[in-house]
Amino acid sequence: MFEDIAKQKLKVDGEYASADLTLDLALKRIKDHRHQESLYFKLYGRIEVQEWLLKDPARNKAYREAILCNESFKNKTVLDVGCGMGILSLFAAKAGAKRVLAVDASSTTDFAHRIVQDNGYGDVIMVIRGKVEDIELPADMHKVDIIVCDWMGYCLFSENMLDSLIFARDKWLVAGGHIFPDSAQLFLAAIKGRDQDLGFWHDVHGFDLSAIRRRCESKAVVEHVTAGQVMSKVCLVKSLDLYNVRRNSSDFRSSYELKVIRNGWVHALVAYFDVGFSKSPQRISFSTSPSAPWTHWNQTVFYLETPLSVKSGESIKGVFSIRPSVDSIFDLEFDIYVDFQSSGKSVTSQQSFVLTNPLILGAL
Repeated sequence: MFEDIAKQKLKVDGEYASADLTLDLALKRIKDHRHQESLYFKLYGRIEVQEWLLKDPARNKAYREAILCNESFKNKTVLDVGCGMGILSLFAAKAGAKRVLAVDASSTTDFAHRIVQDNGYGDVIMVIRGKVEDIELPADMHKVDIIVCDWMGYCLFSENMLDSLIFARDKWLVAGGHIFPDSAQLFLAAIKGRDQDLGFWHDVHGFDLSAIRRRCESKAVVEHVTAGQVMSKVCLVKSLDLYNVRRNSSDFRSSYELKVIRNGWVHALVAYFDVGFSKSPQRISFSTSPSAPWTHWNQTVFYLETPLSVKSGESIKGVFSIRPSVDSIFDLEFDIYVDFQSSGKSVTSQQSFVLTNPLILGAL
């Protein structure tokens, strides 16, 4: 079976691809990715991970307010992609949905089923265990009116759940159907932060461990950034309309210009995202900005090899590129080019970064 899938992936316009991607390598990647998927769904089947998500006040308040008291859900069929414990499905049922399909590939469906029964929605919500790409709708249901999904990952795109939402949208959403949330924007800014003290690795008890430094420099960091650390205006690097976005939208490059707003040092660039629910009566939205209330996504920080001494009014320019890792479904890869010109000095650099879901790191 693996070999048939690999051959299909290698086939290009009726011919097999060149030896750059051999059949053996394609087979290995498929097997590795399936192992990684198994680990991913096992992780998200843990109660403490689901508890972590359910205790995110900004996330849950936005979904609750966007769905409850929303006439759009009255007598509608709803698909909840990646339902977890089923809280979004419960919101939809309480808002008057006629039927809700709650789909998740992790063992949380066992709890979701019990929770649905305990709350009296067993006749409305059907819990299905499986990847949305692998399941089928009940025989008497051909389309759904609404899709709800918490697809956003760290730096918006980690874990690539957006493609699962797009799959469900293209296969099952009726013409004119609604998606919750239905917009997202990724932003970049410059921040002051901590010096990483990576020079430590050059001399550890008389030995050169700079190979560790190089690895540390290449890691994007998920951490909490405060509004007081922000040193520039923000720049929009990606905007998504979930009704029209296509697969592989997490693979892009964008030019940026960050206008400095105060004197001091810039140690890093930071990425954060906003999402919106345009089909809610109050057009609900929430942000993971350093200026917004805390969310479990925090912010994604890219530390510069050389901090920049900046003055208000100056600009940091460059190119920001992002792509899913070929080798790991957990990782995003970034290339960030920085060009800074300031009163007689010029700093240009290009750094590559890898972002891994910190929950995955903790489970490995």
